Amino acid sequence: MDSDDDIPTLPEDTLQLIAQFRQEQKRQEEAEQTGAGEISENWQLSQFWYTPETARALCQEATKALLEARGGGNVAVISAPTLLQYFGDVEAVKEKKINLRLFEYDDRFRIKYPDEYINFDYRSPLLLPEDLRNTFDLVIADPPFLSDECLVKTCQSVRLLGKQDVKIIFYRTASELPTDRLPSSTRQ
Repeated sequence: MDSDDDIPTLPEDTLQLIAQFRQEQKRQEEAEQTGAGEISENWQLSQFWYTPETARALCQEATKALLEARGGGNVAVISAPTLLQYFGDVEAVKEKKINLRLFEYDDRFRIKYPDEYINFDYRSPLLLPEDLRNTFDLVIADPPFLSDECLVKTCQSVRLLGKQDVKIIFYRTASELPTDRLPSSTRQ
């Protein structure tokens, strides 16, 4: 018996599909590195993009809240990078009535949104630029993990970034939040 008979092989059409997939992945990575293409989800970073409907709804809620209360303002987006694409379609953002900052761990967004990107790691919630503390009228946060640690630390960042009367959109199911462990919303 020939030992080569025991080596499994794939059909040629399957090998072609694998090669096609790898080429597409390479094109996607190159586009991400230049900021030209859409950025793909990275499950290792617990990234799961919103549907267009959800992203638009969140942007509309944020825009409505700011325009009704203040006529505009500053928005911090924490760990929800896909929202920036949809905020780009909002007239108040185009008119500079609403200013955006993205607090995000994934450096690929530094390339895509260089003016808005601020490096952010939820594990270091207080390491935020001094000049951005207490400057945001609205904060949208979507913590990357459901652990108590991640939720509590994200809330610490929200509190540090927001003004005294900050409006908050915290995107998680209320039943998932450890409300007994969240920091008080009152400022000292």
